[in-house]
Parts: sequence; C-alpha cells; structure tokens
Amino acid sequence: MEAIRLAVLGLNQGAKAARDAAASERFDLAAVAGMGPQAQAVAAELGAPLYEDYQELLESVVLDGVVIALPNGLHLPAVKAALAVGIKHLLVEKPIADTEEDARMIIDACDQAGATLLIGHQRRSSATMLFLKQFIEAGNLGDIVGIQCSAIYAKPDSYFDIDWHRTTGPLLINAIHDVDDLHYLTGMRVKRLYAAARNSIRGGEVEDSASIVFEYAEGPTCTYFVSDGVPGPWGYDLAAEEMHFINCRPGENSLRVFGTKGSFGLPNMDFYRYGPGQYGWTEPLLKTHYEVGRPDPATATLEHFGDLIDGVELVPRCSGEEGLATLKVVQAILKSAESRSVVELDAD
Repeated sequence: MEAIRLAVLGLNQGAKAARDAAASERFDLAAVAGMGPQAQAVAAELGAPLYEDYQELLESVVLDGVVIALPNGLHLPAVKAALAVGIKHLLVEKPIADTEEDARMIIDACDQAGATLLIGHQRRSSATMLFLKQFIEAGNLGDIVGIQCSAIYAKPDSYFDIDWHRTTGPLLINAIHDVDDLHYLTGMRVKRLYAAARNSIRGGEVEDSASIVFEYAEGPTCTYFVSDGVPGPWGYDLAAEEMHFINCRPGENSLRVFGTKGSFGLPNMDFYRYGPGQYGWTEPLLKTHYEVGRPDPATATLEHFGDLIDGVELVPRCSGEEGLATLKVVQAILKSAESRSVVELDAD
C-alpha cells in the first residue's frame, strides 16, 4: 500500500501531527503550512516543504488528506479550500469551530462534497477512554446516577506569551475535552446547565476557573471544575501518562462515574463494588484495578485518520455532528457564566 500523502496546516497546534506523520512509514508528509520562526523550525526539523499560504500549498501539492490545525476561526475557510481542490479526507483540530454557525457550514460542506470529516478530540483514541466506554456499555456500572469531573492545571507563565492563550480561557481550551469525554463515554446529552466562572487568579479578560453543574436528558447529573491556574494532579492529562511533554502525576483520578452497581475512577482505572449477595456500608467494598496501555492519543488519532483514508475504518470516532454537540455545550457554559443563569439545551 502506498504511503498516504498528508499536509498539515498550522504548525502551532499541528506540530505534533506533523512530527507523528513524519515519523510514521504509513504517511508521507508532503508539505506543511505556517508562518514565523516556529513554523520554519518545525519544517526544517522534518525536512518538509513549508508554505506560508496554505491556499498555495493546496493548489500545488497532490494530497490524500489534510490536517487543519489553524486557529479555530480559520477552520471554515481552510475546509472550503481543501474541498475545492478535491481533498476527501479532513482531520480538523478541536473545537470544530468558534461558532455553531461555522461548525454547521463545515459539516454541510463536507457532506455535499462526500468528504470524510474527523474532529481531533484525541481522547476518543485513548486506551483508558475506550476501556471505560466498553465497560459502561457492558452494564458493569448499572444505571449511571452521577459523575464528578475536574480539569485542574497550573499552566506556566510562558504559556500566556501566545496572544490567543490570553484571550481564550480553559473552558474552550480544556473543558471542551472533558465535555466530549462525557458525551463519548456515556452517550448522554446535556439538557440543562449552570456555570459560575471567575478570573480571580490572573485577573485577565477571560476566566481562569469555573464550576458547572450539568443535568443530562437521561437523568444523571455531573459536577465539573476547571482551572488553568491551580497546582494539583486532578486533570486527565496530568494523571493519564499519555502526553509526554507534560510532567505527569499518576495515581489520581480526574473522572468518577457513579452507578447503581458500582463506581469507576479514571484514569487510575479502579472499579468499586460489592460482592454477590452483599450490599451496603457494613459489607466489604471490593476494588478491582485494570491495567491498560497508555499510547499517545494524538498519535492514535492520526493512525485512525489513516485507517479512514485507507478504508480500514468507515466511521470517524468523532464526527462533525459530535464535534458540534460538544461545541454547543461549551458555548452554553460560556453563556451561563456570563448571564449567571441556567441555560437549557436541545438534547436531541
């Protein structure tokens, strides 16, 4: 089978995908697009032709697929440009877009062109997430009653040297991952939510912490806290040992799912339950620990994209519609935080 000719547009968020493609015998990194010293350094490191204008790249290079890792507001024009030259496989970095309107236009454009659209919510390719999803679907937890989730990180000062990191808070950067995790793991959709956001840590123009209560159409509730300015190990990326550029602190959970038959902590992978014929706090609570692999989920997402291009898999792990559903929830969180009111969502 011939190597998949791939281009990566955007070498800030897209540098990881470019490096993974260059390191894989399955892909031929045909070209990259980006501007500035970082883009020049990544292109030189990988020996890939660099275009400052992604439109010129798309019109000049024959491709099997494209990774779009540009700023969110540029996703729609880049998708249209790729479709216009006949590209049929697109991996678009999360979130799918800045607005629901742009997201809908991206989805419709890909549908009309008969193109495969994969949204880069990479945790859907995490071994821990895949395990828990199957564990829940098998009925091991019984009926889900509630969920606790957190995304707690202390981002270094240098992180905020990038302009858009100062104008986009952890709700759109971090919480969007966790909202998508909950959609993926449970299959449930948020019906109602209330959010309280603060910027008391750095005093910036966007939030640096927020607490949210979700009510799901199927009945369960979820409490969620996110911050990018708090030391602590209770964020998935810190605890899961999957992202190698982060100084990990394994052994803690960022997500707890509570069911009528038992409870599960992730990513520590512990299941708590009572034995047959036993129930209640006077009985011994049993713990089962599961060991699963910890492959890099971003790398696994690119491999999944390759499977879609080669026809090995036919269904994207995160479709455009699923990416839009996640975006709608995060936009509702932002609306609730600003208005200090409960927001209702269409959970269909």
